[in-house]
Amino acid sequence: MYKDSLFHELEMYRSFIQFSDILFSRHALDGSFTYVSPTSVSLLGYEQDELFNTPLFELIHPADKHQVEDSFSSNIHQKIYYRFRKKEGDYIWLETAIIPFLDGEKPKQISCISRDVTFQIATKEQLEENKEIYRLLVENFQDTVGIITKRGHFIYINEAGKKLFGVTGKEELIGKSVFDFLPMESHAIFQKQLLKTGLNETFEMKISRHDEQLKHVQVKLIPTKYKERSTYQILIRDMTEQKKAEELMHRTEKLSVVGQLAAGIAHEIRNPLTVIKGFTQLLSQEEDNDYLNVVLDELERIEDIVSDLLILAKPQPSRLENLDISQLLSSTIDLFKSEAILHNVEIIPNFELSNPWIKGEPNKLKQVYINIIKNAIEAMPKAGGKIYITAQNLSYRKILTRVQDTGVGIPKERIPNLGEPFYSTKEKGTGLGLMICNRIIKNHGGTIKIDSELNKGTTISIIMPAADITENDELGQGPPLPKPDTDNDHK
Repeated sequence: MYKDSLFHELEMYRSFIQFSDILFSRHALDGSFTYVSPTSVSLLGYEQDELFNTPLFELIHPADKHQVEDSFSSNIHQKIYYRFRKKEGDYIWLETAIIPFLDGEKPKQISCISRDVTFQIATKEQLEENKEIYRLLVENFQDTVGIITKRGHFIYINEAGKKLFGVTGKEELIGKSVFDFLPMESHAIFQKQLLKTGLNETFEMKISRHDEQLKHVQVKLIPTKYKERSTYQILIRDMTEQKKAEELMHRTEKLSVVGQLAAGIAHEIRNPLTVIKGFTQLLSQEEDNDYLNVVLDELERIEDIVSDLLILAKPQPSRLENLDISQLLSSTIDLFKSEAILHNVEIIPNFELSNPWIKGEPNKLKQVYINIIKNAIEAMPKAGGKIYITAQNLSYRKILTRVQDTGVGIPKERIPNLGEPFYSTKEKGTGLGLMICNRIIKNHGGTIKIDSELNKGTTISIIMPAADITENDELGQGPPLPKPDTDNDHK
């Protein structure tokens, strides 16, 4: 009864099908056409009589043939998609409803209602292809791309985000708030941008990585929809290296100006200094006066200081000597004995050197330690304090010297700027002293590092190459360098 009613229903629609873009066909179980509607001409390019007794399976793409054969042997209604070869030889995609007419439990013949879905499938494939291309672009994009909620929680983030935020997997970010990775000064900036609607502004702020390292970034929020939910697409570009390059360029420009000024000042000072020194020497020849000798010594010292100004203008030829660093430090400490007592400061030296020899210019290196120790004394509170001056051998032919005070300390955010011209923590400081120290140590092949903590003190560490002094050295004798010992290496 059901079979007959379904057959009559299909017959009722056959006249409609003949004038539409839908193809109606009947088939034997082997797939042969027993009937095909006139739309076969416009849809497939075949006349009706050309398809009679032609097996459907012969016109189906080989990759889809097995699927259609299985549907013909089934006794249930199905909807399948397959490629059909037109008379011209090209293939189109057909969506076909398979309707079996049963004889008991077995199909007797098959009716098919088909329509051309080539455009829809091609569009879908193109969308999938575009989606995959977009996914690959986003995943391999050098900048961080993510999706966040209106409140700032991550829904998605690409591979670059792992590197930026310093995590091992995306799951460490998904579900977390952007605010969890922002220092306090960036909270207000980001919150303000979240509250703006419909604006694609680019703004800058700092983020704190998972390892607490700060990064300077450029951010853009783009309102979008994600799974029918109002969200933001977030684009983050790491600007840290660019900012460092800009700061380095700015510092280089300032150094250039300082160098020009220093050269001019040195030239102007040398002229009257030469006259004063000349007349003082004439006076010392006419009468024996100890005060004149002191004046001459100080004038020579002024000449050395003026010469040091030229370090800022252009590199000077080095006159390196073999120096005992412990003797250099001891003589420098002696200069500050009276000033240390005046400020209630105790200087505590401790030299553990199996090889104290370095190659350097005595006056310039002495100037470095004079500047550092003087700064340490001035950093002490009124009650005074202690300054620890140590020296020790490191492996790989290095000597480490440290000047550690118990003064007021320096804020952590100011330390990176120390050594820049005209930047100083002192009220009347110029920042040139430490800058000259940096240049002198660098010219000696060494490095200088500053560590400080507020209200606990500051430590300045200088690492210099050790000199290998032998018994045949005409400038003096000294013990050979110890063999490298990685256990004693202070990094």
